[in-house]
Amino acid sequence: MKKSLKHDLRYLVSVLLLIATTVACFSGWLADVWGINTFLIHTWSGYIMALLALLHTVWEWPRLWAYGRVRLRRRITPAVRSVAVPSQPLVPAPVPVRAKQPFITRREVIGMLVGGALGFAGGWRSSSPQRMQGDADWGVQYHTWSKPGAANFLSPILDWGQRPAQYKVYPQAPRLALPAPGDAQGLSLEEALRQRRSIRTYAATPISQETLSRLLFHTDGINAERGGIRLRAAPSAGALYPIEIYIVVHRVEGVEAGVYHYAVQDHALTQLRAGDMRDEVMRAGLWQRFLGEANVVLILTAIFQRLRWKYRERAYRYALLEAGHIGQNIYLAATALEMGACAVGAFDDNALNALVGVDGEEEAAVYMLAVGRRG
Repeated sequence: MKKSLKHDLRYLVSVLLLIATTVACFSGWLADVWGINTFLIHTWSGYIMALLALLHTVWEWPRLWAYGRVRLRRRITPAVRSVAVPSQPLVPAPVPVRAKQPFITRREVIGMLVGGALGFAGGWRSSSPQRMQGDADWGVQYHTWSKPGAANFLSPILDWGQRPAQYKVYPQAPRLALPAPGDAQGLSLEEALRQRRSIRTYAATPISQETLSRLLFHTDGINAERGGIRLRAAPSAGALYPIEIYIVVHRVEGVEAGVYHYAVQDHALTQLRAGDMRDEVMRAGLWQRFLGEANVVLILTAIFQRLRWKYRERAYRYALLEAGHIGQNIYLAATALEMGACAVGAFDDNALNALVGVDGEEEAAVYMLAVGRRG
């Protein structure tokens, strides 16, 4: 019974090792195709495979050792049996002769070469840009993959991370409290919608702090609270608010020129960099001159993990949608305040990320809008 159980366990380990190897290969292929770096099933199948391989080696060590000893010795030709010849005495069997055999046969060499060539060709084919034909670019692939239900079989086994902090803070940076937005009435919504246009010509006169305060408050400021959740002017999936607003100030009364972060939780500005940033913001915006002529340039970034932990593969879609909501608010708020705005989607990502001090991966610039007095 004990011997039978041992044999059963050996077969079970072999079967499990085969399954773990198959899963590791398949999940590794999926990770390569989809560009997934946090594929938990691939990691765990690799650990399980290593453990089973170690267990298998320990149990089969006597056989492996014996096979190695035989394999490393020169092969022996089979002995010739004695042949009985009628009316003649038996012919004695010849002494076995050790025939010199190669350590690896020609067939084995050919098999390894063919297998290696096939593996190389398969790997090169799976990673070649040629697999994207016609309109099947990465954007289309992501759009397809992020449809509801398209990745349900992957979602439960991917590591989507934990929920990050709701607000981004710079504890050591100077803070400038903005004036209260007040109740002053501007244009009606209907009139703001009718007058809204992309304006690229701006006057050289500065705007007041009160005007900047109202612009930011009506763009994405906290204007309500419900169930302990502080709600903002723009809608957000799950009230998670992944968009951060940075302000490049050119001409605002009482505010030094430089780069600021909108601390929405306090309705304040946090100074990140001081100085004239007109050349730098124009360079990031592919040298569109009106970016240096506006009173301010608002840069929207997305912290993707604020959405990813909950909405998974749809996170990037939602982040771009919310940037659009805020962008429309900027247009309408600027119009109501008798200013002009112009959105810019063509920019140098690396330069714009560097301008506001984000890494471009965990947090990345997705939109920029110039705002200023109409020229």
